[in-house]
Amino acid sequence: MEKEHFIVTGICSNTSGKWQKIWLEAIPLDAIGKPLSISRHASVIVATFSDAVPPNGRTSFYASWPLTEFSGKPASCNFKVAGAVPQDPGPILANSGVNGIKMFEPSVAGQAAPTERGWQVSGTISNPLEMVASNARLEILLYGTDNKLWMSTVINPDDPAIQPVFSFDRPGPMQPREERGFSLQVYYAGLPQALKDIKIGRVEIWPFEARQ
Repeated sequence: MEKEHFIVTGICSNTSGKWQKIWLEAIPLDAIGKPLSISRHASVIVATFSDAVPPNGRTSFYASWPLTEFSGKPASCNFKVAGAVPQDPGPILANSGVNGIKMFEPSVAGQAAPTERGWQVSGTISNPLEMVASNARLEILLYGTDNKLWMSTVINPDDPAIQPVFSFDRPGPMQPREERGFSLQVYYAGLPQALKDIKIGRVEIWPFEARQ
């Protein structure tokens, strides 16, 4: 929970053998496992981030609701597949590795240790197939030092609003067999309080091709 909101995040694997866009059904539970209603309904539908998950591929999700929407105090959720729409095969983007470096603020007089401001993340995205990837998107998964996933989100490299914190080595569609480096800054400002308290343990990047 965060600022009177209940937050859920997690990972969904496509085991169907077909390309799919996947939706999940979330059933909220209280601390003893009793189902709760949300907005007077027994469950809620949550969309996963990727527009088309390849066979054996993965995608993540992240959603939040005001605590006032629940019939009690939520503690967890049960998830099951709510539906999936078949998609045509397309480019499969891969992350060739991620390097993360902690960023610190300079120490000041009387301060016991420098303050961790966030992470500087870099790596390479590859487009290994003989297909042009025109609309790359990146799922950003943030794990705490407790090895739990605390937040996931999607960024669009072409969005001017994210340019101050993200950059590719070059802009434009990714060509067949191309590998492209990237740099990302993740700052604690705006992240869940749990991550601010326990700090980031690792960052994963899952690229995919957005569908129009």
